[in-house]
Amino acid sequence: MFPSTTLPSSGLGGQLYHKDQMPEHFHEHFIVTGYRHPKSSAWQCVLSLFDATNETLNFWTHFLPSWYFMWVLKGLSETLDFQHDSFTWPLLCYMFACCMFPLASAVAHTFNVMSEKARHVCFFLDYAALSLFSFGCAVAYHAYSFPKALAESPFYHQYVYGAMFCAILCTTASCSTRFMRPSPLRQCLRLASFSIPYWFNSFPIVYRLLFCSEDESRLASQWLHTRQFTFALGAAFLYASHFPERLKPGHFDIIGHSHQLFHVATIFGVMDQVQAILLDMQERKDTVRQWMNFDLNDSIGLMLLVLVVNTVIIVAFSLYLYLAKNLDMKAISRGNEKCKCS
Repeated sequence: MFPSTTLPSSGLGGQLYHKDQMPEHFHEHFIVTGYRHPKSSAWQCVLSLFDATNETLNFWTHFLPSWYFMWVLKGLSETLDFQHDSFTWPLLCYMFACCMFPLASAVAHTFNVMSEKARHVCFFLDYAALSLFSFGCAVAYHAYSFPKALAESPFYHQYVYGAMFCAILCTTASCSTRFMRPSPLRQCLRLASFSIPYWFNSFPIVYRLLFCSEDESRLASQWLHTRQFTFALGAAFLYASHFPERLKPGHFDIIGHSHQLFHVATIFGVMDQVQAILLDMQERKDTVRQWMNFDLNDSIGLMLLVLVVNTVIIVAFSLYLYLAKNLDMKAISRGNEKCKCS
């Protein structure tokens, strides 16, 4: 039975529902209970963050880390001259992305049950923030972590532009999957849309880990780069496998399901990545200055361009949602009129 719009009170955010009571677009694989009303108000969404729903920990596992990264950025701003020192601009882009992507995810997990359209728009925002983060990683890698052996290669000179293309492609592809029915194909396409930018951006670091020079092998960041890849692989496995709820549907609805663990693994990986990039920035400062031209357009300028393009993509898909809904309503109205005439 579809839940009524009047919510019987059973918690701060209202009554929770079984999967069978929810529209199909609100279903999560192997999550049976703990669903919020699909037409909740914004206030009910906020209050639900303090209830035991299947989204509560999805929010907190990204909202709190976003504040941690803001705290790290604040500390860096007190020791580095972000305004005048061009060497710090790639780090500023990267830290901005680190703050934004978990915050956007937290917002999406909070308000995605206001309506079916709101759910799509919320996750458009989430996907765009993830693609922005992927580009921020590329900017930082390009500035501080690139292996010396590739520093004069064509790949080095085109790397940031390739990362920008991948980020925009990631946003477009992942948003388009919102219009597909839940299926393994949709899951694979969505995972691929994030995996391709990640592995493209990570190629220089993988190359450095496998074929590093003697000097690079002694860098303190080597182990942290290795460990963040371990967390990233674990996060991808959790996202794709729906483990452990796949084994016992309904037993991990509130605590311990794969999306929560995916968030945790992702954040641990990013924390290692932040420390690795800061170490590379410190230890390789003299080395990278020999080949790197720290230009505003190649860091902050391109980051702003990706941000603008992602915003345009979100607006375009959101307008499509609105127009598609209006066309559906008009088709229904015409059908009703034909029935009356006949």
